[in-house]
Amino acid sequence: MNAPPKYEGDTIGSWTEDKLEILRKYAAAYSTILTKHRLRHSYIDAFAGKGEHVSKKTGEVVKGSPVNAINVEPPFVEYFFIDNDLAKAEALERTIGTRENVHLYIGDANKILVDKVFPKVRPLRKPGFRPTQCAG
Repeated sequence: MNAPPKYEGDTIGSWTEDKLEILRKYAAAYSTILTKHRLRHSYIDAFAGKGEHVSKKTGEVVKGSPVNAINVEPPFVEYFFIDNDLAKAEALERTIGTRENVHLYIGDANKILVDKVFPKVRPLRKPGFRPTQCAG
């Protein structure tokens, strides 16, 4: 019997695993609060990567921030993932699949954020809302 193929992901240290866990918990709390107040909220990851990594400590596959974000309950309304590496973006798409509310971009995050993402996530304002201004 052949052994399963070894996963070829980015290797991460324990500090990155800790960061991913903190981000997962924060995203869940953030989404819960905004959903409770019926506010539209999106998740943006400008350096999304493959969506999975390999733990240096255990050798096991660790879910990356895009996978964690998609699994947050209550869910975000939309997800925007960007990576400048075509192979990583393709691997991410294979991992999370195609979804109507997930937007995956390949290229320079600085340009994509300004040209494609930010115009789509402008806050929806309630009727009668007037932004405040500060005069110096």
